[in-house]
Amino acid sequence: MDRLRIGVALYNSGRYLAAHEPLEALWLGSPAGQRDDCIQGVLQASVAVYKSQEGNDSGAAGLAKSAIGYLNVCEEIAVDDLLAWLGRLAADPGLGRRERPPELRVECEAIDLDDLPPEDAIAAVEAVAETEGDELLETAAAYADADVRDGKETSPFVALAVAYINTPRPIVRQRLREHVDRRRTRESDVEGLF
Repeated sequence: MDRLRIGVALYNSGRYLAAHEPLEALWLGSPAGQRDDCIQGVLQASVAVYKSQEGNDSGAAGLAKSAIGYLNVCEEIAVDDLLAWLGRLAADPGLGRRERPPELRVECEAIDLDDLPPEDAIAAVEAVAETEGDELLETAAAYADADVRDGKETSPFVALAVAYINTPRPIVRQRLREHVDRRRTRESDVEGLF
């Protein structure tokens, strides 16, 4: 699992709080004293944007200032535009409610959720489900994971869940719910046979 790419893809899709989950796991997974300051900076930038969007201006400004200090050491992630934007956010904490931050690039590549392999896409869906307390997405992610482990990488659960977290349209959520309901019915029918 490539937690950096998952976190960046979530960030680039506007899922700033969910981006925090895989990035924090990556950062905490490194031994103390060897943790990557760049990852810490992206973590703080993600939460700064989220706090700005939620109206927590003091939290947004503080995290934006702190993130700038960490991001100055980035090599793998292109952060020049983000550094400038965070400087503006620190001075105007409401900026995140009016304007999206610049896209992040890993090794010159802007990463979207559609760019992730199925296993990483499922992890992205799980992060969104966890941060939003979305039971439907949690269930869809579990079914997607089971399908991928069974060699069904084109599972509709993967495609629909990623489509929904990319652009949360009601029709996509409805289709996802229909697939979940059918799978649950099928499972209960099989359980009823034994």
